[in-house]
Amino acid sequence: MQQTAGPRGTVIQAYLGESGPRTREASDAVLVRSTESRLTARAHSWQLGRIPGCDFRDCGDVVVTPLTYNRHFPAYYLGVLLDGEGLVSQRGADGTERTVPLGQGRMVLYSRSRPFRLQVRGPYHYLVLEVTPSVLGVGQDALAAATVSEDLASAPSAALVTGLLGQLPDQLGRMSAQLRLQAADAVTSLLAGHLQAPRTTRGPNEDLFERILLWIEHRLGDPGLSPDAIAAAHHISTRYLHKVFQQQALTVAGYVRARRLELVHRDLGDPARRAEPVSAVARRWGIPDPSHLSKAFRSRYGTSPREHRERAAVAALADDRPLPG
Repeated sequence: MQQTAGPRGTVIQAYLGESGPRTREASDAVLVRSTESRLTARAHSWQLGRIPGCDFRDCGDVVVTPLTYNRHFPAYYLGVLLDGEGLVSQRGADGTERTVPLGQGRMVLYSRSRPFRLQVRGPYHYLVLEVTPSVLGVGQDALAAATVSEDLASAPSAALVTGLLGQLPDQLGRMSAQLRLQAADAVTSLLAGHLQAPRTTRGPNEDLFERILLWIEHRLGDPGLSPDAIAAAHHISTRYLHKVFQQQALTVAGYVRARRLELVHRDLGDPARRAEPVSAVARRWGIPDPSHLSKAFRSRYGTSPREHRERAAVAALADDRPLPG
């Protein structure tokens, strides 16, 4: 991480694990203005698989704005305030100005491609992670819609994510490379689950829907899993099964495909399974056709199964290196 003091504040850059030479236009560069005579924040950068992050601690109040921004850069900040209070403001994709208050354990998503303002009152402890559509396996529109969203900040999935991330800074030194990848999978799965199907109340047929999901989960390895088989097992018509999923803004086939891809994605990123052929991993989760796997995997994650495995291997090696002090 680099800090450069100036008349307007302190420029901080290279805090999200990016490598290579730095310039004033680094994509993660921010301008930090503090109520103290000089910035005294302590920062610790880290990496969870393909998710770079950093946690900041300081006693003073700060205002953070981007030094530069690229309108075509698809990355987002995921901010979690563990101690202190603050606000995040940014203009949403629809052009309206949005503000989300932050308190202990609150989470917010904001774009790196548009101006933002993060105001935090100290003493504070703030985590920031970089997430992208390809890492989460969701569309750009879903992330844009959740930008500076109170719905995300107060969602049950947010509470689970912040609970996990709240332990991260103190536990990183004790976590193996494999455990860090598993933690990254948990974070991305919870966040993607909210972005793909945000819900605040239980809808009709919710209990039936949960029973069906559990039944499907135990049979994802069966390539013959079909809507007809699912419906028959629950003594309902196939038409009614589709209605139950439509009430959750899902399709039966889409849900089964997504869960299989998530599990293939998880297993291909597991260092302990590195010697297992990609085709064997896919067959275990009910995808016997390699060409179908490759097309569906790239559509969801923006990369091929083999490329994902290679990147996970590189991330695992990086996680095995000693952490910076």
